[in-house]
Amino acid sequence: MAAFDDSDDPLLGAACNRLAAWVEPLPAGIVIDPASGLTEQDLALILRHLHATRHTVPAAGSGAPRPARASVPLTARD
Repeated sequence: MAAFDDSDDPLLGAACNRLAAWVEPLPAGIVIDPASGLTEQDLALILRHLHATRHTVPAAGSGAPRPARASVPLTARD
């Protein structure tokens, strides 16, 4: 998987690099979380999308406008 070193958001790029390093050695199609059905393929798809859009993500605190509604479901942590 390609590196995220040139990401517009360095924190996101670094996190993606760590995730990619963890995902790459996994066997293809392995289930990561049986409860949710999350697979290695899901994570690879997400990483490919993030890599393709790594230059369009506004940096935190940049004041760049954000879309009114996310195109993917949001999750919240307590």
